[in-house]
Amino acid sequence: MKLSQEIAKKLLECGTELDEYYRKIRELRLLEDSLAFQTALLNVEHGFFMVVHSMNILREQLNLLIVASKKGEVM
Repeated sequence: MKLSQEIAKKLLECGTELDEYYRKIRELRLLEDSLAFQTALLNVEHGFFMVVHSMNILREQLNLLIVASKKGEVM
């Protein structure tokens, strides 16, 4: 349970940093004139989205693990 809580905390920290990078990439895309470069930046944005989505799933599963541990379902 303690390990799950530590991981969840790190995910939150990492997610915050990823969000900052995502915003910078998005801002750059909106300022860019080249359609080809905009497309490349959009693909990078999508990659960030997928990573954050996966982190959210992981965080949800860790929370379920913590709940199960508190209920005595996991030793």
